[in-house]
Amino acid sequence: MGNIDLQELEQMRSQVDILKRKLEKQAIISDTHIRNSMKSKQSEMTKIIACTIFIGALSLPYCIWIFYKFGFSLLFIVATGLMLAVCLGITIKQRFSLKSFDFTQDNLVDVATKLNKVKTHYQEWIKIALPMILLWTSWLVYEVITRMEPSPIQMGVLTGIVVGGILGGIVGYRINRKIVSKSTEILEHIKELQGNM
Repeated sequence: MGNIDLQELEQMRSQVDILKRKLEKQAIISDTHIRNSMKSKQSEMTKIIACTIFIGALSLPYCIWIFYKFGFSLLFIVATGLMLAVCLGITIKQRFSLKSFDFTQDNLVDVATKLNKVKTHYQEWIKIALPMILLWTSWLVYEVITRMEPSPIQMGVLTGIVVGGILGGIVGYRINRKIVSKSTEILEHIKELQGNM
């Protein structure tokens, strides 16, 4: 009887060891899967931001040139150039900050703190950008009305401002929401990983 109990106990230990190894392997696979998912979301965010940087880099010289050609005031041209340059610089800074995260090596608490700053920036940016864009668009309409002769070209420019403002607002808002959403998803993954540790 003692031999059978000992043998059963040994089998149970063996099965427990096998189960522990399977669970450890499962945790490692889950951890790797979550980290890969976070990297994928990070990559998507940096691509979106890179596209906005590219468009901003093209817009800066083009706007200065076209506004100069239309004969708009020097103050408006300089203000537009400064606004676009500052927005472009801030966006580049955010992209570098986001791209520097390494989910495989960095401390997840530090990554979460930095990512939360990026998320907060995008959440708060809309509060700054919307009044700035409304003010700038009003000034642009004023420049078009006062600097251009009433003509089909002036009407076309005013129509372009309205259509461009609506489309730009929709695209900009969607980009902003996507960055905030992806940041939230990554932060949730980090919390999940911290819960597994």
